[in-house]
Amino acid sequence: MTDAILYARYSTAMQSQDSVEDQLRLLRERAEREGWRIIGEEADPAVSGTIRDRPGLTAAITAVDSGKARILLAESLDRISRDQEDLAGIFKRIRFAGAQIVTLSEGEVGSMHIGLGGTMSALFLEQLADKVRRGHVGRVKAGRVPGGLSYGYRKVFAFRDDGEPERGLREVDDAEAAIVKRIFEEYAAGDGATAIARRLNAEGIPSPRGGKWRANTIVGNRKRGNGILHNRLYIGEIVYNRQTFRKDPDTRKRVSRVNATADQVSQEVCELRIIDAETWAKVQARLDEGKTSHSSRRRKTRLFSGKLRCSCCGGPVIIISTDRWGCSAFRQTGTCSNGSTITDSVLQRRVWAAIKRDLLHPDVIAAYLEEFRLAWAEERRNLIAGRADFDRQLAEIDQQEDRIADAVIAGIAPDKLKAKADQLAARRAALLASQSDMPEIEPMIAHPAIIADYRQQIDSMAKIVAGDREAMAGARPLLDRLIDFIEVAPREGRQGVDLILHGELATILGLSAPQNTKAADPKADGNCMLKLVAGVGFEPTTFRL
Repeated sequence: MTDAILYARYSTAMQSQDSVEDQLRLLRERAEREGWRIIGEEADPAVSGTIRDRPGLTAAITAVDSGKARILLAESLDRISRDQEDLAGIFKRIRFAGAQIVTLSEGEVGSMHIGLGGTMSALFLEQLADKVRRGHVGRVKAGRVPGGLSYGYRKVFAFRDDGEPERGLREVDDAEAAIVKRIFEEYAAGDGATAIARRLNAEGIPSPRGGKWRANTIVGNRKRGNGILHNRLYIGEIVYNRQTFRKDPDTRKRVSRVNATADQVSQEVCELRIIDAETWAKVQARLDEGKTSHSSRRRKTRLFSGKLRCSCCGGPVIIISTDRWGCSAFRQTGTCSNGSTITDSVLQRRVWAAIKRDLLHPDVIAAYLEEFRLAWAEERRNLIAGRADFDRQLAEIDQQEDRIADAVIAGIAPDKLKAKADQLAARRAALLASQSDMPEIEPMIAHPAIIADYRQQIDSMAKIVAGDREAMAGARPLLDRLIDFIEVAPREGRQGVDLILHGELATILGLSAPQNTKAADPKADGNCMLKLVAGVGFEPTTFRL
């Protein structure tokens, strides 16, 4: 009896949940008629057929790959996938497992079904997208908003003559509109977005999503038309098709791209105006000034970007001015009490001083030397083993060639042995050719030379602190391994901040602390120089700089 696994799917939450059960019922009936044994049923309710990693489909394919099922049974090919590439890939996997796909619509699926079915599904999706866009354009021209609900408005519930709901109707929400007017007026008067956000948070006014206000909530992005200050709906203008979303073929994530102005559709709706034209013009002029000054500054690469964390709120510490780090929550929302800051140059100098001072401590050098010795010894063992294998193979060829010579002397016809002799000759040539690639087994470097090279590796980090872009780019992978994050804590009763290092580097620096008199027992990982010290296998911990 042939084993089959059933698979069902429907696309959106707007469809009936009974759709899956209806599909499975039809599939059970088909399996019963064919005499197939059902070993499982999988389903993906309310999941698009363009999504590759569906739990139900993955489980069904896994059952086929493991040999539990020989048939994947579905209602139609588009239930399995609407993506041409995915459908072809699934078909290849099922065929490789020695199984087959059977659907109620197509029957036993072959290569022609995959080609035509995938093409038709792709055309269906393109046509559906075109129809949706045409519908949205029509609604925009009728004064309807095809997108989500913008701050400052509320939905209007009404019905058409045919009883269907009239979607996209909006009206001004007076309470939220007052906040919108306040933001525009304060920004036009010269206040910054950060200051406005902090005042709104201090007054307990929720943001559009119900959380805290942030500067980017207010400013947004001009090209994408988001943010309070860039939303043209506030001057009574609906703008549609600002962005196009496409799915990345590798990550399968939706990626947005800004459309050209000529492709965008706009419609004036005077009753939705909240901001007058004069205030809007002042705000846009100020935004343009900020954009010009910001674009003239080249963004500087920061060695510790993404590595700093506030000790009070746990949030990120970011660049808040030209060369100064500070708590993001304190700066943007005013919800953290940590107002202490540190310049980038002081931060790098303090971290560098600890690294240079403590990595040259005798205990750390001893750990480095032991790690180097273990790695060198392992490398020598591997080279010796490789050389022994080379000698063994060469001796084996010599023995076989000697036996061929003895056979010729004993009277065996040489032509019968020629093929074997040629094979041995080719093998010997290949083996001798590989000998040139074998490294020499050198003695271990003298102790002073190792330490000198170690010091040179540490001194080279000065380039990183000095802002050498090439050196910083090369150091980032090592930094990611050494440092989980650096905690920035305010000093009680005095200026400045304390820096608490978290990660493997903290443990390495801890070797030089006064209470430690014995070096830790390192574990070799085959890496040398400064990377060797980073990879000795310490448990991550903390260290105050």
